[in-house]
Amino acid sequence: MFAFFLQSLISLSLAGVLVFATFTSDFLRGKEQTQKVLIGVFLGVIVISLSMTSVPVGPLPMVMSAISGPLLFAGYLAGPAGILIAGPCAVLYRVAIGDPMPAAGIYMACATPFLGLAGSYLRAAKPWPHIPRRSLVMMLVGYVLLLTVPFFYMTLFSPQPQSLPVTSKVIVIFGLTGTGFILITWRILEFAIRLAEKVNGANELSENLDLAMRVSGMGRFRRNRGDQRPFFDAGMLAMYGLEKSTLPAQEQGLVPISDWESLVFPKDFPKVKAEADRVWRGEQLVGRGEFRVRRPDGALRNIRAVWISDSKNGSIPTRVTGMHMDLTDTREAEKQHRSSLGRLAMVAEELPGIVMELDLTEDKNPSLLYISPKCKEIWGVTDQEFYENPGLIAKMHDPDDIKEFTGLIERCRKTGAPCSHQYKITARDGSTRWLDFHGSFSFEEDGRTLLRAVQLDATKQVEAQRQIQQEREIARRAQKFESIGQLTGGVAHDFNNLLAVILGNLELLRDGEEPENQIKLIDAAIAASLRGADLTRNMLAFARKAPLTPVKLDINDVLREAKNWIGRTLPESVRVETSLLAGLWAVDVDRASLESALLNLTLNARDAMGGRGHLTIETANVRIDEDYIDLRQEELTPGRYVMVAVSDTGPGIAKEILPSIFEPFFTTKPPGVGSGLGLSMTLGFMRQSGGTVQVYSEVGEGTTFKLYFPAAKDQPEPAMRPQSAETASEGAGRRLLLAEDEDDVRNTLVTILERAGYQVTATASGDEAYDTFVANPSFDLLLTDIVMPGELQGTSLAKKLRQKWPELPIVFMSGYASEATVHGNGLRPEDIRLMKPVQRSDLLAAMVKASSHIKES
Repeated sequence: MFAFFLQSLISLSLAGVLVFATFTSDFLRGKEQTQKVLIGVFLGVIVISLSMTSVPVGPLPMVMSAISGPLLFAGYLAGPAGILIAGPCAVLYRVAIGDPMPAAGIYMACATPFLGLAGSYLRAAKPWPHIPRRSLVMMLVGYVLLLTVPFFYMTLFSPQPQSLPVTSKVIVIFGLTGTGFILITWRILEFAIRLAEKVNGANELSENLDLAMRVSGMGRFRRNRGDQRPFFDAGMLAMYGLEKSTLPAQEQGLVPISDWESLVFPKDFPKVKAEADRVWRGEQLVGRGEFRVRRPDGALRNIRAVWISDSKNGSIPTRVTGMHMDLTDTREAEKQHRSSLGRLAMVAEELPGIVMELDLTEDKNPSLLYISPKCKEIWGVTDQEFYENPGLIAKMHDPDDIKEFTGLIERCRKTGAPCSHQYKITARDGSTRWLDFHGSFSFEEDGRTLLRAVQLDATKQVEAQRQIQQEREIARRAQKFESIGQLTGGVAHDFNNLLAVILGNLELLRDGEEPENQIKLIDAAIAASLRGADLTRNMLAFARKAPLTPVKLDINDVLREAKNWIGRTLPESVRVETSLLAGLWAVDVDRASLESALLNLTLNARDAMGGRGHLTIETANVRIDEDYIDLRQEELTPGRYVMVAVSDTGPGIAKEILPSIFEPFFTTKPPGVGSGLGLSMTLGFMRQSGGTVQVYSEVGEGTTFKLYFPAAKDQPEPAMRPQSAETASEGAGRRLLLAEDEDDVRNTLVTILERAGYQVTATASGDEAYDTFVANPSFDLLLTDIVMPGELQGTSLAKKLRQKWPELPIVFMSGYASEATVHGNGLRPEDIRLMKPVQRSDLLAAMVKASSHIKES
């Protein structure tokens, strides 16, 4: 019997060992289902082992064993897997050895694991795999209740019923041994589970400590007294660059002390050596220090060492253990931080102002966190005084500005946007200074709201700006007086001439001239008076305050009449031509001012041409809207306009002076010739009439002035010319070569034509267009500007191309109204010429018309 119990205890202890191994395995960690299956297998094996050590009980064919504990806890710990493994193991073993097993034994072998499974579902105070006492008590009670079934079976239903005393004795023996082995198994398994948890916790703690040391750059060492090869752990080896040691595996970590000492920075070695000597003499049991080492790879590292000595006899240390930490990154960061602080201090010192930081978390109680010492140079107050009394900053602020400034700060605080402001202060010595404030808000994680700002002393800049403004005002007044003097001189000159005529004629009348001469003298005086009135009107037009008397006019009629007197103002060497559009819209305009403007432009053209050349006057109806191609025109209200263009063949106007030609008193003529008011008065008249003036000029080619008059409102609105689908799609598949030197105009033309279906190749000059056409003469038509830079102009380009391709359709564009620039240059009657600016519908219609010649040919 003793052997039975001893062997059973050994087997149950083995069960505890196997369960312990299951829960401490790194491979099985976190794999609960796998652990349950293995526990079921292990407990099944233990059941077989315990079955081998069974002993017979009484006269019945029954044996007693310690399998009740493993069977019960197989169901509790392994669940269904334990039921499928442990119970069958007990039965199959008995069958395998040929030992008949009564029905009561089979019943208990199968029912006990189910009892354990039921116990695992009971409410437990501890999670799996722990077996709390409450669950154990319930399973013991259940085990006792299970024994009632064999009791009644053996007494009443067995083929060989036993007497009640015999049956009771057997059941009691089975009950006591079964519950006893259940309790023993519970203690062994619970001990194994707890021990496994402690081991796992220790392993995890060790892993975390190792990880922490590796991540933090720490290493551990140990050295015994007299030992020339102290132990370095992996962290120490890595820290000193000694991890690639050639020592045998059993000696890894044992580093010769001379090898380590050779790494210590020479300047730090005496200090380290002295510290070590004090430790081994027992003068310092606990200590710390810092030194530098030069690793084998040449890297310089900062090391902090902490250690403690261990002494058996209480005086002379026998062993020293400690840790080394790599502080290189920390020291480097501190170095950079100090360097940054130094640079900031230098910047703050050299800055013509101050740096400050305010805590605005509490609106009514802001606190000054920092202000640079240079504040004394600005306010005359030291930084310490400001710290003690921050309200001084507001007191010295301009009272008229303080409300606006605080409002700006509050708005920027709500939005988080940076803020800038310029204001003046009154320093302690009473002087006034101007400051430029530039600040931004920082919202800290702890809930604080900080305002960091730079305030620059802008006093010199403000004073310099004021000086510049004063000088500009003085220059403006001087220029104004000069202009007035020039205007006065010119007007006085003209009026003196008029007064001389009137005075001379009146004196001749007083002397009693012959009656036939008196009328001539009177007419001359009247004419001079009228010219004086015109001069006054021109002066008012220059000021845009002329008393205009607009009447409804057909400008073509005015130009036909004007051509006669214009011809008389020009020498015979200047040829005048007109191109007047039939069906010109009526306009409301002051006729005298219109004639004066035409006269000004005519005389300017005469002077520009030097008395020799061609003068062309044209009219056209134009509609100003978003479809206009010309991008140089002055902005006009969309609508219908009548355009009058006056062109000359003079030398043109240089680009650098083109923007100045409408300025009052600006003139390129020599002194005494013209006052420089003609174009200013013309522009004033046009704008007072609701229109404007545009100028187009090309050096070496000529100049065109275009006057735009709003069409009269009371005439019938002509129907818009809608672009038909045929026009919009007429260009589909046609290849078009474009020559236009203005980038913006060229880009706009390309966009319009490509949308109409044309395949456009754009060039910037006549020479480039010629080379492009010769390289690929497959273009269907040519659209070219007339005046362009280079040797080939639009007309000469057309002539040169038509020498080889005589049937090429060409459409010409020009910003110049002068027909003299194209007459005699080989244009054909069917060629189309467009006047810039060109409306999209007109452009596409011209393309369709030019393309029709392709179809006809």
